[in-house]
Amino acid sequence: MGSLEYITPEGLRIDGRHVDEPRRVCSSIGRAGDSEADGYAVFELGTTKAIAYVYGPMEVRQRSQVVHTDRATLSCVLSTAAFGTTTRTWRPRGDRMSQERSVWIQQSLESAVLLSQYPRSHIRVFVQILEADGAGIAAAINAATLALVDAGIQMRDLVVACSAGMLGRQPAVDLNRDEEFAGGAQLLLAELVGSKNVVLLEVESKVPDGEFARLHDMASTGCQAVAQQMKIGLLEHATRSFSLRFSLRSGQKS
Repeated sequence: MGSLEYITPEGLRIDGRHVDEPRRVCSSIGRAGDSEADGYAVFELGTTKAIAYVYGPMEVRQRSQVVHTDRATLSCVLSTAAFGTTTRTWRPRGDRMSQERSVWIQQSLESAVLLSQYPRSHIRVFVQILEADGAGIAAAINAATLALVDAGIQMRDLVVACSAGMLGRQPAVDLNRDEEFAGGAQLLLAELVGSKNVVLLEVESKVPDGEFARLHDMASTGCQAVAQQMKIGLLEHATRSFSLRFSLRSGQKS
């Protein structure tokens, strides 16, 4: 399928977005029901949906299980639901691709979490992609970030991820599944929101000469746009939590 079928002469994509416009962001934080998780979040990017659970920090009691004595150990497990893909192919958390992408998420989060604040501890992150309509790993990273915040884990900054790719000769942000199948180069970027320091950069396919900077800048701009929406979700979550605590205290006094 040629690039002209993905971008109209007016510069619009099939779903009506401009090339520099990410999909709608929606997040839900701290509503895990009866779950025993310390942190919980759902992150949606268009119809792509990821859910994250955080357990910890938990003290590691057995000496043989202590990996680092001066800081916490952070682990991440990623899986994709069987009903979450158009091919109905389930990627269990033990398959090679999921393991590789689990490491991507783990390393991205380790760059932001203040692990030294939790010596001899373990922080476990579980992420599942419930709906995969493009940019699934970016959604997984963003869900994990929000779940860590909900768990009260100290972080130096938020980790936010966004993808970008070439549609013909035109870079576009946040490709959906159909656009990912266009065959152009794709880039996954995760960065710290405040400093814009890159914590993850993965490129698929060869980027045309002279286009890498434009592709990177497109993804970085997308990260900042997504971050703004994530901050709104966190603010709403903080407001709800404060209102709940205030109501409980008022009830106790009465």
